[in-house]
Amino acid sequence: MPGLNDLQISHTLMLREYLSKYPRENCDYTIVNLLVWGLIYENKFLLYKERLIIFNTRHSYVFFPIGEELSPDELKELIALFKEYYPKAEMILIPKEYLDKHPDFGDFFEIREDRDWADYIYSNENMVTLSGRKLAKKKNLISQFRRAYPDYHVMKITEDRLEHIMQFTKKWRRERDIDDPYLNTEFKAIQNAIDNWNSLPIEGIIICNNNKIAAYSIFSQQNADMATVHFEKFDPYMKGSAQVITWETSKYLQSRYTWLNREQDIGLAGLRQAKLSYVPDRLVPFFGSVLKV
Repeated sequence: MPGLNDLQISHTLMLREYLSKYPRENCDYTIVNLLVWGLIYENKFLLYKERLIIFNTRHSYVFFPIGEELSPDELKELIALFKEYYPKAEMILIPKEYLDKHPDFGDFFEIREDRDWADYIYSNENMVTLSGRKLAKKKNLISQFRRAYPDYHVMKITEDRLEHIMQFTKKWRRERDIDDPYLNTEFKAIQNAIDNWNSLPIEGIIICNNNKIAAYSIFSQQNADMATVHFEKFDPYMKGSAQVITWETSKYLQSRYTWLNREQDIGLAGLRQAKLSYVPDRLVPFFGSVLKV
């Protein structure tokens, strides 16, 4: 398709320019996710009427344009253009605000909401204080961890610690000895993040005890008031490590961000239960659409 280019790590500056001016809350619109998962899904980009269009070639997904708003009729023209080259092309990540503002969007597109891909948004303050009966168990597990490992400490992920992170991740993956497509893909995404760490706007912390990793998290800025946590891994044999890494991550980010996006549950029952157990403040809905014939 003319004008469609591979999205590469070298396009970080372009992505930052567009996303800082036109921020979104869906985690798919972070620079980190667009690149570390995009290398797997073969993301491409197109500049169309001064808007940035991301295209996932693996699934023929056209991301809702980044830039000044296009009318439903213009979006119809855009998807029709993609369908000339990719017959299964469909638009995803349509903001609810856009659908509310433009009811005529449904004249051109069949719209679907997919709960599995909704983003979980939490108050950072609540994730630190863990106040209330519903979060009492989390608080208790953190206390147990702190009593069992009183000398644990938090470190930033730095270049000299990346190999240790990768070794910990490999061990974590081996211990889940199942051929799970999502876990396999997630492992590749983490590898991409580690391999390109110095070229990405990415951060992370490690929970360390006796010179061993107990857990780590990797995160980045979503917008001026929100951070997104991309990956969290923990030692399941250290009771409370899962809760501690979530708590320490929230504390680390609290001074900079009011909100945390902890991404989606992708329809996995255990993951949904875990995310709901932290009592999200709201969900960012996921809307996809197919051009009507």
